[in-house]
Amino acid sequence: MRKSLLLIVLLPMFCFSQTLIQPIAVNTYKSSMRGLHSVDRNIIWATGTDGVILKTVDGEKWKLMRQEALSKLDFRDIHAFNKKEALIMSSGDGCQIYRTKNGGKKWTSVYTNMAKGIFFDGMDFWDDNSGIAFSDPIDGYFYMIKTNDGGKSWEKLVPIKMPKILKGEAGFAASGTGIVCKGDSTVFIGTGGGERARVFKSKNRGKTWKVYDTPLKSGESYGIYSMSFINEKHGVVVGGSYLDSTYTDAICAVTNDGGASWTLVAKKGPKGYRSCVSYNRRGVFISCGRTGVDISMDGKVWRHISDEAYYSCVLNGDVGWLTGKAGKMAKINVKRELVYQYMNFSE
Repeated sequence: MRKSLLLIVLLPMFCFSQTLIQPIAVNTYKSSMRGLHSVDRNIIWATGTDGVILKTVDGEKWKLMRQEALSKLDFRDIHAFNKKEALIMSSGDGCQIYRTKNGGKKWTSVYTNMAKGIFFDGMDFWDDNSGIAFSDPIDGYFYMIKTNDGGKSWEKLVPIKMPKILKGEAGFAASGTGIVCKGDSTVFIGTGGGERARVFKSKNRGKTWKVYDTPLKSGESYGIYSMSFINEKHGVVVGGSYLDSTYTDAICAVTNDGGASWTLVAKKGPKGYRSCVSYNRRGVFISCGRTGVDISMDGKVWRHISDEAYYSCVLNGDVGWLTGKAGKMAKINVKRELVYQYMNFSE
C-alpha cells in the first residue's frame, strides 16, 4: 500500500517533468553554461566557459560557435538584441565584454577592465541602446559602467548618490540576473554576503540610489542570486547558498511596491538554493538551481517539477530554456493551462 501511495504522489511531478522538460545535447565541449538570453521565443543565445557560444534562430536547431581566442574566459552573462547583434560579458578576476554584429562569426572587444578587485556580476538593458553593468565593490561602493550605443562603447558610471556597502556585501554572478532594468529608467541590483541581503534601486539610470533590506538569509555565500520583475512594482528574488544547496529557509521573497518592502515566501517556496528565476509575461515563473526546477503562477506558491540541476533559465511566451553544468541544456513547455492544472493537482 505504501508503495502505491508513493507512486500516486510522485507520478504527477514525474509526468510533468518528463513531458515539459526536454533535454537537448548540443554543447559537445561540455562547458558550464550560465549566460542565457531570449530575444523572442525563437532567437536564444547562451554562453559559458571555454569560449563556447550557442545560438538558435528557430527555437529548434542550435549552432555551436566556439571562439578559441576566448577559450580561457568564463562568459556568465549575455545580452542579445536580435539574431545578429549580441554582447557577452566575462566574470572572474577582471572583465572583458565582446560584441558581435554578424551573428557570432566575429567578436570585437568593447570593454576591458583588469583592475584589482574587479569582478563583474551582470548586465541589463532598458532598450537597444542604453544599458548598465555592475561589478563587486571597489573602495566600499559597487563599480558600475554604462553604455548609450548598444554596448559598442562603455564608460564608468559615477552616481551622485550611492549607499555604501555592508562588510562582505557583493553581488553573485550565478546567472547574470542579479541586475534587472525595467521601464525606461529603473534598475535593481540584488546583493548578499553581508549581514543583510539587500536590493539597490535607481529610478534614473543609476544617477541616485536607494537600498532596501529583504528577509532573505544573508552571510557568507548566502543572499540574493537572481531577480525577476513583472513590472517596476512587482518582483521576485531568489537565493540561498551555493555551499548549502539543500537549505530552504528564507530563500525567496516578493515585492508589490517596487522593492521598498518584501514578503518572505515562508511556505511552499523553491526546494533549495536557486541561482536563477524568470517570468514569461503570461503569469508563469520558473526558478532553477542545483536541487532542481520549480514553477509558480504568482511567485508566492511554488511547485517542484524536477530534481535535475540547472544554473540558468529563461522564459518567453510558453517556451523556456535551461542551461547548466557540463553542457547540460533543456527546453521547457510552460503553457499556462498546463501549469495551472499541475499546480492545482498538486495541492
